[in-house]
Amino acid sequence: MGHIVVGIDGSENSLHAFDHALTLARGRNAALEAVAAYTEPGYGYTPAAASASRAGDARTLARAALDETVASAGLSEDEERRVTTTVVEGDAAKALIEASATADLTVVGQRGRGRISGRFMGSVSSSVAAHGQCPTLVIPGHTGPHDDAEPSSAADPLSEDLKAALDAAAAERGDGLARGAHASADAGDDVEKMLDFSGSVVVGTDLQAEPITLALVAAEYAQQLGHTLTLVAAHRFSATAWGPVSPIYGAQVPQMRRDFADRLALIAGKVAEKTSVPVRWRFFDAAPATALGAASATAPLVVVGTRGRGGFAGLLLGSVSQSLLNRTDAPVLVVPHTREN
Repeated sequence: MGHIVVGIDGSENSLHAFDHALTLARGRNAALEAVAAYTEPGYGYTPAAASASRAGDARTLARAALDETVASAGLSEDEERRVTTTVVEGDAAKALIEASATADLTVVGQRGRGRISGRFMGSVSSSVAAHGQCPTLVIPGHTGPHDDAEPSSAADPLSEDLKAALDAAAAERGDGLARGAHASADAGDDVEKMLDFSGSVVVGTDLQAEPITLALVAAEYAQQLGHTLTLVAAHRFSATAWGPVSPIYGAQVPQMRRDFADRLALIAGKVAEKTSVPVRWRFFDAAPATALGAASATAPLVVVGTRGRGGFAGLLLGSVSQSLLNRTDAPVLVVPHTREN
């Protein structure tokens, strides 16, 4: 039995987060703690009685958001005993980060539009993902690539760049099955098929770090969800922002692609030896955020680490993380960095 924490602010996105957290808790027979945070009103010259009243209103709203969320879930009597609610005074991100110290998983909505002060907005989800002490599952603010509320990754110009790169390098080795002989991408492969990750959990793979542990965490979720696992690595070889590519470098690119693909295939094979989940791999000549953002358009879950080198340098430490979390169409599981055993 484990312990899952979910942030609630009364917004529709936090309702989606609670639904995901409840589904995972049911599958793991885990306890679920729903947390709402509120802040005191900041009025320096407000009479003490009025200030206390406003603070009471904030607590009331936080409590109401929790009660309404839990009531709407239709819990059984046994589930009601395993679902607890907690109202915390203070910063929302800090509350969830502190709760993550004793949790197995923290779930938070990507964005909030709740009625309570200290609501779980995009900056909160990013902070929890970057600093949480257990894996953090970030639920996007829309339900999928066909939601009209926000633009889909499938229509993103960066995704179109990725499709163009695949067209240009279709004959290069780029996809394989980790069990048995490694297959290669034929020149006739459909680019849309290469970008289709339906039914497969995607894990961003740092080829220099050999993140076996991260991939195995992703495999656990793939098994629980009944999906396969795809290791995705990316490195931009073909494009440069500083001028034309030299003929010497251009001639070396195909071999460098093959070397990266061979490395990814080796890692996928090691992962496959340690799990019963079918494991595949795909390498893209593209920016990491572009590859993962495009994958999220069809994948049920994308898994990344809090740190990376090589193909995923700076993940969740700068622009790459913000780009992924802001554009994702799929839930993103962020796993704190740990050293390989």
